[in-house]
Amino acid sequence: MPHKIMIVDDEPKITEAFVEAFEDEYIVIATNSGEDAMRMIPDNLPELLVLDWRLRGEIQGKDILVFMKQKYPNIPVYVVTASSHFVKEIKSLGADDCLLKPCPEPLSEKIRQTLPPC
Repeated sequence: MPHKIMIVDDEPKITEAFVEAFEDEYIVIATNSGEDAMRMIPDNLPELLVLDWRLRGEIQGKDILVFMKQKYPNIPVYVVTASSHFVKEIKSLGADDCLLKPCPEPLSEKIRQTLPPC
């Protein structure tokens, strides 16, 4: 059975690109909302989470990262951000990696190293 990954990014074009890039090798769950992500995670527990740091709405990437590390500490969380100013904070909160946007190639490589396609 393919590994399950979740993509959380408030830019629909980015989530669509991730789905297209990985849907042949993984089960991909994607959402553009932090609120939706928090509702979806317990029922669709991913084996890896790719998370945008800055989301539109009340729930931000920081909130989801803290939740994941408290509730599911063994699930890798890769945070993507457009600003290098947040890297130290992101790593201090337990992110398994932090990548600066745009990062399609390095992120794809990291995902495939962490969860080799079945």
